[in-house]
Amino acid sequence: MGGAVFGAIVGGADVEERQRCAQEVVGWNVSGFWIGGFGLGESMDERPALLNAIADILPPERPRQICGLEQLNFQEVLQGVAAGIDLFDSTYIYHLTLGGFALTFPLENIQRHESDSQPSDVGSDHTKINLRATVYRKDTAPIVDDCSCYTCQNHTRSYINHLLNVHEMLAQILLEIHNTHHYLSFFHSIRTAIKEDKFEQFRQRFIDSRRKHLNLTAV
Repeated sequence: MGGAVFGAIVGGADVEERQRCAQEVVGWNVSGFWIGGFGLGESMDERPALLNAIADILPPERPRQICGLEQLNFQEVLQGVAAGIDLFDSTYIYHLTLGGFALTFPLENIQRHESDSQPSDVGSDHTKINLRATVYRKDTAPIVDDCSCYTCQNHTRSYINHLLNVHEMLAQILLEIHNTHHYLSFFHSIRTAIKEDKFEQFRQRFIDSRRKHLNLTAV
């Protein structure tokens, strides 16, 4: 029976145990590495040390998959990519959609998007908006103006707001179409930045944009 077999790298929050595990598994006949044991209480600040501890041990030609990050927002993705992660296993889009949220964070031209953003949007944190909010009841704009997904090309925020508030199942379908499209576009932008050897600049733009928004909302 064919198929790729990934070796598990575990060890919790113990750096030395993760290194010991990686050194053991790297000698196995596996196609890649499954890095688990995350999302169990460690902070985002602790995670880079745990990932970097095994980065040099694992051979670069074999893929590395991380698991356990349920709320895999764009900051966590960028952090993982910077640490050498190739694959992400997460239910982020599913839970986001169930909550009535739509991804809106800019994929490029951040300064232009920031100037177009509306700080008064209820439920907005510069990465997503809550389309259940009444502020969108008469909003005839698409979720994201320049998005090419089916939902944004054919439907408005007000229509999805209505569907959500009458518990129409189509709301979840349209939201998941948009959220999946937006998230995959984000990964496409990451791959492009890596190919152009501009990933660090790309990552820093997102971090700076997020920090600027948090500073504005704190005022």
